Amino acid sequence: MTPERCRMQWDLPALLRHVPAQKHYHAPLARYTTFRIGGPADALVRVENLEVLREMQTLAGQHNIPLFILGGGSNLLIRDGGMRGIVITLRGDFRTYRVQPHDPAAVPVQMQVHAGVGYSLSRLALQLARQGWSGMEFAYGIPGTLGGAMVMNAGTYLGELSQVLVAARMLLRDGQVCELPASALGLRYRGSAYPDRAILVQAVLGLHRGERQTIEATMYASYQRRQQTQPLWLPNAGSIFKNPPGIAAARLIDELGLKGTRIGGAMISPVHANFLVNVDHATAADVEALMALIQERVQKAYGLTLEPEVRVVGEY
Repeated sequence: MTPERCRMQWDLPALLRHVPAQKHYHAPLARYTTFRIGGPADALVRVENLEVLREMQTLAGQHNIPLFILGGGSNLLIRDGGMRGIVITLRGDFRTYRVQPHDPAAVPVQMQVHAGVGYSLSRLALQLARQGWSGMEFAYGIPGTLGGAMVMNAGTYLGELSQVLVAARMLLRDGQVCELPASALGLRYRGSAYPDRAILVQAVLGLHRGERQTIEATMYASYQRRQQTQPLWLPNAGSIFKNPPGIAAARLIDELGLKGTRIGGAMISPVHANFLVNVDHATAADVEALMALIQERVQKAYGLTLEPEVRVVGEY
């Protein structure tokens, strides 16, 4: 990348000088992704509360600066050229939760959890299980944050987030905070339809009472299955492609004999064909080339177009 391309289009240090948040400029993003891949952000800002988030949103809008919310960095490939504008990580108030008991005669759930989008999805599931609350068993072991899970409608064979999500609170582009019911969020298989440029801030989850030992046993069994069938010991971004209707993407890739295929430092996992792993300082270009190879081979052999599940962002 040339020095001219590295140069920021905005004087972000000046614009962000009075914002009460921790800031880093030209910050490498690889360490913030589960792939361990990613170029630098013009500015990486750690936001602790809604007031500062609203201030960042307003500033970005006034100066036409791209704003990107970075969660746990899973299901994400950041290109080698990095991210222009401002990348925000949510901490502080966005990593808290509270339990609100409900009258089971009044609603179909016995309890609601109000949780910030920056909370670890797997950790939240475990903490609620230890309190005897059931419904989040599917989430244990899924990397990333609650916010990312809300956008992707994350799930496993045990279930998905749409089954427990009651409502979502978000900061709209005009600075207002609104809460929408799950039925209005367009939740579908690994996707959603939130309002344009809305920033998620909190989820309301509906759970029910269960036996702690039974809940934890289900969660640990699911996690053990993941350990045996997925290359969790190597940097990866989870499933690379969505499953076409009625068939697993991994099966298609496996049947073509592509397991172990490598481009640069990226490889199709010999353990799970729908996982690409970073085996030797892979670049985003390596991963994208491998994705393109898979898509080309599957299209030629089966007439199917594999749609990426992983989100690809940033500049080449």
